[in-house]
Amino acid sequence: MSDKPLSLKITAEMEKYILARSTDLRVATTCEGPLMFSVRISPPKASDHVILVGERKVYVSAVQAPFIKAIDDKMLPRCALEKKRP
Repeated sequence: MSDKPLSLKITAEMEKYILARSTDLRVATTCEGPLMFSVRISPPKASDHVILVGERKVYVSAVQAPFIKAIDDKMLPRCALEKKRP
């Protein structure tokens, strides 16, 4: 994992989402841009940056890190957004 410090804003909604998950998460590169997945789906890479959110780790792809200003709900896959709606 990268030793370079990474300073990203995490919205309150996403912090709550991250803490409610049962696994660590990873912001990965996709054709839709950066999306957040469980590490079971997108395992961390040695080059990833690591952000601690409570007891959870959020791995951020080194490819995406220079372009990300904030971790927000735009990074949730559509299937996760559909589950959030009542």
